[in-house]
Amino acid sequence: MTPGQQLQKLLAEIPSYEAADLIGLLPLSAALQSAIYARILALQYEGTFPNTDYLLNTDDIAKRLNKSPKWVRENIESFPFGFPVGSEHRFSARGFDEWIKEHRAAKMAAALPSERKQHER
Repeated sequence: MTPGQQLQKLLAEIPSYEAADLIGLLPLSAALQSAIYARILALQYEGTFPNTDYLLNTDDIAKRLNKSPKWVRENIESFPFGFPVGSEHRFSARGFDEWIKEHRAAKMAAALPSERKQHER
């Protein structure tokens, strides 16, 4: 039986429960809902939750980069996760997140001393 089927079975039984049983279910149902949300967020963060991508506009990208929308439009070719929609541009949120991770990793790698410099010391 799937988790959804188990919950549907439980829901069907609720009309037969006594008041004391129902009151005890309230905090458990809230905990279940919180646990489900937490798991979904974790899967989204890992990038393994299906269909979690959504579109951002130029203003959204500007805010995330702490730049102006004009700057984003002037540098539009720098964003491989974007595409034109009429006269506007839209951007993949997941693509943006991956792009940021790649740029941060490259920046950290560039900051590390090269092997040659380490041997000279």
